[in-house]
Amino acid sequence: MADTDFWLQKIREQVCPNHSDAADYWDSLTPEWRGLVLHAAAICGRRELKPSLARCTWAELFTRTDPRTILQIRRGIQHGRRVFAGFGSLRDSDFSARTAKRDRKPEPAQKRGIEMVIAPDILAAFDARQQLNQEG
Repeated sequence: MADTDFWLQKIREQVCPNHSDAADYWDSLTPEWRGLVLHAAAICGRRELKPSLARCTWAELFTRTDPRTILQIRRGIQHGRRVFAGFGSLRDSDFSARTAKRDRKPEPAQKRGIEMVIAPDILAAFDARQQLNQEG
């Protein structure tokens, strides 16, 4: 059965079809916070988002970008929510100096630089050439 929020949303769509909570919130953000949202969206997508978009209102954002970019911004917001939810509840005690002294979990060894993978037949050809050079 549908709850009250569902029916309020349906009524809002009929009475005020242009209403958007996302638009209201975007317009209430400072350009710095909008830039953070755009940065999260750029991390999650393939399109580069220009910093100048942070100075745009919601309506201007739609005129300067295409629908795919708007969806990328939505994905960035969703990804940001998941990342920040990973912190859980933010107690004051979690941000004290004593927490920096905790035992660190061992990190897996990371390879630095590019690791090249050579096919076995190429290795065999190199070995054969090296043997010919040593014999001759």
